[in-house]
Amino acid sequence: MSGKSINTSVNVRARKAFTYHLLKDIETLDYMLERNLFPKDTIRIGAEQELAITDEKMNPACKSMEILDMVNNENFTTELSQFNIEINLNPHVLEAGVFHNIHDNLKTHIKELKEKTKDLNVKYPLAGILPTIKRADFDIKNITPFQRYKVLNETLLKTKRNDFEIRISGVDELSMKLDSILAESCNTSFQIHLQLKPGEYKEMYNWAQMISAPILSACTNSPIFLGRELWAETRIALFQQTVDSRNSVYLLREQRPRVTFGHDWVHDCVSEIFKNDISHYPLLITADVQEESSEALSQGRPPKMKALAMHNGNIYKWNRLCYGVSSGKPHLRIENRYVPTGPTLIDEVANIAFWVGVMKAMPNEYKDLPNLMNFKAARQNFYKAAKHGLNTQFDWFGKRISAKALLLTEIIPLAEKGLKSVGIGDQEIDFYLNVVKQRVKKNKTGANWMSTNFNRLKKQFTKGRTAFFLTQQMLKYQEKDIPVHEWRNITVNRKPCQISDFIVSDVMTTDLIVVHENDPILILQHLMKWNKKHEILVENNEYKLSGIVSLDSEMDLFQISNKSRSVKTIMKQDVKTISPDVELIKAKEMMDKYDLSAIPVIFDDKLIGIVTREHFKQFSVNV
Repeated sequence: MSGKSINTSVNVRARKAFTYHLLKDIETLDYMLERNLFPKDTIRIGAEQELAITDEKMNPACKSMEILDMVNNENFTTELSQFNIEINLNPHVLEAGVFHNIHDNLKTHIKELKEKTKDLNVKYPLAGILPTIKRADFDIKNITPFQRYKVLNETLLKTKRNDFEIRISGVDELSMKLDSILAESCNTSFQIHLQLKPGEYKEMYNWAQMISAPILSACTNSPIFLGRELWAETRIALFQQTVDSRNSVYLLREQRPRVTFGHDWVHDCVSEIFKNDISHYPLLITADVQEESSEALSQGRPPKMKALAMHNGNIYKWNRLCYGVSSGKPHLRIENRYVPTGPTLIDEVANIAFWVGVMKAMPNEYKDLPNLMNFKAARQNFYKAAKHGLNTQFDWFGKRISAKALLLTEIIPLAEKGLKSVGIGDQEIDFYLNVVKQRVKKNKTGANWMSTNFNRLKKQFTKGRTAFFLTQQMLKYQEKDIPVHEWRNITVNRKPCQISDFIVSDVMTTDLIVVHENDPILILQHLMKWNKKHEILVENNEYKLSGIVSLDSEMDLFQISNKSRSVKTIMKQDVKTISPDVELIKAKEMMDKYDLSAIPVIFDDKLIGIVTREHFKQFSVNV
């Protein structure tokens, strides 16, 4: 579907035409299901590899359009932002050797990507959320310049009354407002597709929902976002909030989020999923559709159902049911969207084998899930797994059980049984499932490794430097394809890099001590003493920097007799500031030139951080 055919849903003529085709697609799908028109032959699996693009300093690099031109391979495609790229693997028949083949395909594609783009000096780290990503990277200028992305951003922005509010509470807390959906592009996933057999659609979709929580708990790889430790799989919360079309104006109306686990089991027919979505999710964007699905079917051609595909593509379920046509035959498949990218290719392929195996081993006693398990409990399990990973306690058919115990005693053995049932050999099963098993036994997912090292390193370094080291070390292990359960903790020299390698945002402190310009001077004395600070930043009512109080010693404060005077009466108003993307050496030169002990960092006319002379102690002494 060409980008030029994309329209917003406010285009009345386009909306009517698109709605007509959407309803025709549903009618045709029901007709095909009722008459068993889906083939029962070969079952295939597939995957989509999303990747972050960084420069040599591990910062996001907006190079996707250049990269695609250089690679010139139809398996490579764009994502929302220009610092992401996606590789679409060709479908593979589910048979012996399939996981080794997928592993080899991934290696081949990544090798091709690196070789053809080596002149760009870019890297492709495998992380659910890139640790080095910054607030400044969400600038709308970084969006991929295709109409479908721009229309989606504009449409969602209108529904949100011009800003997106992000609130995530985990180990740390994050609260911010954004003027675009670009924060969604922080999320990179390893999406897995499994074709379903006719006659098992309803049961298999429900089973996919049920097992999502334990599967996710063993695969988490996204704990760090903007220098904060949040959920084990922060992507789950971040994606939901950045692509949320709900508007708080309608406080008394229940509105469904576009990123969702779902709201109920499938009870009668799998087409319920699409019908409920059409009923509850307004059209966001439309497209020109030429084919009427019922006519295509009557002419002996499998309908493409482009209207249904587009509407379905703008509802982001963690288990998404998809209709498609492959090798001239129609099929239904489940797209697993909750598994993150990384930590390595072997980990990713192990995740495919793990999920596919569990899917194919659905026990007969679990087939009637609507009568066995409350759907809200299954949904709650999923979000608990996203928050706590392997430390989760699940409600599993009425009993309380830890993630580790459930995985080791029931879920991993089911995966082994399921893989054997489709002809996968013992050696292949052991090779990949052992990766998952060791991850669980050692309590060492990508999220666990990253959190542990994040907390160790930030005692020595700023959050920016810590993020750099995390990403740098991840790349080293990924190059060797060493599974994450074998990764060691990071050991770094106190001064391992040159100052010329960094920009201001890499080292600045964002956890600021700030006072209002009308606060009494007395507060400065206490804040400096309590926090061992020699500089205090001052803001006005618009949260803009209005001055700085920088004293050579705390005793200067005691010499001011009237402690009730406003801070603005003693603050320095002519403040030198710097942008976060300026080379760090420039900040050092500015400090030396003007004899400054600190420089506030300003982005988008707002105070976001501070650089002090203390920050330069982590570099070589000759700076």
